Order: sequence, then C-alpha cells, then structure tokens
Amino acid sequence: MGLWKDLKSGFDLMLKPGENSKKSLNVGAAYTWYYKVTLIPLIALIVVALLLVSSFGTSPIVRVLGSAFFGLGVLTAVVLPIVFVWLLIPISILVSAGLVHIVGVWTGQFKGDLSKTLTATMFGRIPSTIFLFALIIPSSFVLYFVFAIWALVVYVIALQNQQKVSWPVALGVILITTIVVAAVIGLIATVFAVQVNNAILNALLPHLIGNNGYTVPTSGNGMPVITQTTP
Repeated sequence: MGLWKDLKSGFDLMLKPGENSKKSLNVGAAYTWYYKVTLIPLIALIVVALLLVSSFGTSPIVRVLGSAFFGLGVLTAVVLPIVFVWLLIPISILVSAGLVHIVGVWTGQFKGDLSKTLTATMFGRIPSTIFLFALIIPSSFVLYFVFAIWALVVYVIALQNQQKVSWPVALGVILITTIVVAAVIGLIATVFAVQVNNAILNALLPHLIGNNGYTVPTSGNGMPVITQTTP
C-alpha cells in the first residue's frame, strides 16, 4: 500500500501542481521521495523493455546471431532502465537544478536555497519519468511533445512555489539557463568540429597532393617545397 500511496503522490503532483508542489523538502527527503515514486514506474519500464526485446526474439537476425545476443538484450532491458531512472536522471536533476539556481541567484530572483530549486526540478521530471514505460514504445513518439509541455508546466509552477516568484520569472530563469547551456555546448561542439576538420585536412592533404603528381619535400630551412613529379 505504501508504494501505491507514493505513486499517487506523483500523480497528484502532475494533476494539481499548484497545490502539491508547495511542500518544502531538503535534498535527502527530495531524493527519497523520488525513488519511492519511481519504483513502480521503473518496474513497468523494465516489463515493457523485456516485451520489446521478446518481440525481436523471433526475428531472423536474432536467430542468426544466436541466443547469446538475445540474452544480452534481456540483460540490457533490465539493467539499462535501472541505471537510467535511478542513476542518470537523479544526477541530471542535480546538475540542472544547480545551473538553474546559479542563474536565478545571479539575476537576483531566487532567495531560497538550492534545495528548493532541486525540489522544483525533481517535481518537473516526474511526468516523463512516471510514463517513461510508454515513451519507449516506438509508435508513441508523439507523446514526447505532450509530456515535454506537461513537464515544463509542472516545473514552472513548482519553481514558482518553491522560490516564491511569479511564473514569468520562473519560466524566464529556465529559458535563460537552457539558452546559455545550449550556447556553451554549441561553442564546444564547433571548436571540436574545427579541430577534427583541421586534423583530417592535415592528414589527407599530403596524400591528395601526392595523388595529383606532387610531392612535398622539405627544404633546408624547414619550409615545404612543392615540385612536379612524373606520374
């Protein structure tokens, strides 16, 4: 009964975030609540993942690759959901809450401590986490948009209640954080792509020149000298 009661608190939060996102939790209590609420959804996720793996068990490729490949798929269907729901999502909640809190404090909007921002961030992840078992079904991609909007609404309302700000302020802090993080990731990706592109060009250019009948000898002062050779 306790597990169903914990799950019900998650549904209550989703359906009435204005009323149920006001409770103040410290970091330990917030994570304890998260693990209790997500236990039954995690079991449902594992069951659906196993069903998806079983549906591939009769496919020709599995028969060719053998039972070992199928056994690996079953193991992945059990381990991956646990790692994702109980490890990666909690870590991402902490990181996201930290970034949002920094922006909120930097803009002078947040007066509460980090635990309040973390609680609001955790509340915002509940809709998609509870229904993750449905979101992994290939034909349910449309649900991503529904739950993305739903999660954002819960997040904004929870952040509004926890940090005692208006909903436009809460939404603005979330959007600013998202834009800044996206810009930083884009900059890093661009620099990385340029470096990789330069490395590829430096590796291939001598060969491309050589394929057109050129060699690249080095002169006495270390400068390359391009000379025509007979093909």
